[in-house]
Amino acid sequence: MLKALIVDDEYLVRTGIRETIDWADYGVEIIGDASNGLEGLDLALLHRPDIIVTDVRMPYMNGLEFLEKIKEHNLHCGVIVLSGYDEFQYAQEALRHGASNYLLKPVNIEELADAVVKVGMLTIAKETDRMQFQKLKEEENAISSQFWLDLFYGRISDPETIREKYDWLQISIPPEDKLVVSVISVFPDALTATDLADSSKWSAIEQRIRQVANDHRLLAVAVSRSAATEWTLILDLNSKSPPSDIVSTMYAFGHALVEELKGCSGLQATAGFSVASDPYAGIYAAVVKSREAARKSISGLGGVLFDSEEEKTGARREVRDALAYIRLHYADNITADRVAEQVHVSATHLMHLFRKDLNKTFYECLTEYRIDEAKRLLRHSSYRVYEVGLKVGFGDSKYFSQIFRKMTGMSPSEYAKNQT
Repeated sequence: MLKALIVDDEYLVRTGIRETIDWADYGVEIIGDASNGLEGLDLALLHRPDIIVTDVRMPYMNGLEFLEKIKEHNLHCGVIVLSGYDEFQYAQEALRHGASNYLLKPVNIEELADAVVKVGMLTIAKETDRMQFQKLKEEENAISSQFWLDLFYGRISDPETIREKYDWLQISIPPEDKLVVSVISVFPDALTATDLADSSKWSAIEQRIRQVANDHRLLAVAVSRSAATEWTLILDLNSKSPPSDIVSTMYAFGHALVEELKGCSGLQATAGFSVASDPYAGIYAAVVKSREAARKSISGLGGVLFDSEEEKTGARREVRDALAYIRLHYADNITADRVAEQVHVSATHLMHLFRKDLNKTFYECLTEYRIDEAKRLLRHSSYRVYEVGLKVGFGDSKYFSQIFRKMTGMSPSEYAKNQT
């Protein structure tokens, strides 16, 4: 049977509605009545009725406020509003607040009974649709989660099968876009069995990950808890506005994410990154490389490592960490002494390692990175030359122009003009 609740401050109105209609003949059960909105809300939360018949003007909480509280508490019920002729504007406002129908007082009993049945049946139908949709979404989420896990662990490798799954899950990845896979690994010794079983904790972590990605203008195609203490992300670098330096962008994102997880949940994490060779069979290989990079970054500066950097430079950890520090702090007054202190070696030894591993001095690497950043700003911003120099760590604009010309063969102004 349909369950109905009556809320009206007039005793005779409440009694009349209850007693003058044989509600059982209409398939309706009156589960209670209340003299004001506050009492009505308590009864509604207790009995979860399908229909509420309420007056507009009541003490303590009027009908409009009552409707707002019903929304706040996510009560899925139909509401019929009763109003006097001079309160017609309130009835209209009630409809805008979510009421299903309104009737003018004095109420026609048969009209009210028909309205209760009609609104009740519509409410039941809507609730059924809502629950079916929610069930479908849960099933879709479960299928999506299982697909990503199968992909991350190499259980699906056929490109055509992966493409079909993308289509079914409505995942659109333009072929010209570049995908970066990231594995975020949490130190297990900081977790208890309760932590591992607390789904709300891990849901909150997922929201943090998505928010940090969004703050760095990165599109997270997938964010999945791929192991008990691990998350795997697929980031789509849109070809229409890709970052000028993928490695630097990922390092900035990785460091921000590690700091965010430490700050919000006290978890110590590491982040590994790798570029996928293609959006299908290339995902699994990138996950393997990212997981290994996350493992290797445990002993590194900030716990972040891009696997291609290690392959490209062939450098040892101290040099990679120094390069990572440069990427994050190139605009500051960086010195070899300061960086050496961060990577826990002497300045003399660090400069020796740079020369041995990269065949460059520390300051050559720093200057190269600053000039690369200057070129990016000159290409993609409206900053003046002296502003660009300051932003990349050159305090003297004349010296900046001299170094820029020496390394590019043209002045900053000439470079900027050639990009337009």
